[in-house]
Amino acid sequence: MLNLSFTAMTGSTVGLPNDFLEMRNLYLETNPEQPLTYQTPSIFTRDGKAQQSGQPSNYTVLSDEIQVSPAPNGTFNIYMLYYAAPAFLSDSNTSNVFMAQCPDLLLYGALGEAEPYLMNDNRLAIWGGLFQRGLDSLTTSDDRGEYSGAPISMKVARR
Repeated sequence: MLNLSFTAMTGSTVGLPNDFLEMRNLYLETNPEQPLTYQTPSIFTRDGKAQQSGQPSNYTVLSDEIQVSPAPNGTFNIYMLYYAAPAFLSDSNTSNVFMAQCPDLLLYGALGEAEPYLMNDNRLAIWGGLFQRGLDSLTTSDDRGEYSGAPISMKVARR
């Protein structure tokens, strides 16, 4: 989770992290915690709250920033849960989450991408099968981890 802090002096925007891919949740640290409601940029700019100040209740994403409304009239801690891009591999960064969790998947993917240089190597079908098996295993693991093995249930939100 990333802790973002808004103040009245800095306005109602904050930059997204460099590794940001997709947001899962955004809420104010209050008692009780208050989720912020996403609005499309079009609706956000037409909403009268954007011109007011107070405790934020809505947000939108504009380019590489999050904008909240009403504009904060004090300091509010806002927590964001998001999907992060893994670090790229380079000479100075020789490992990332994929190297740690599924190095076989990277190997078989690289071997498959080398096919034009290998001139239709007979082992390509084997590497493709191993790559698909590794990808299926990673996808299943990711799906299980998202809900921690708990059954999905519906809950009526209160306003």
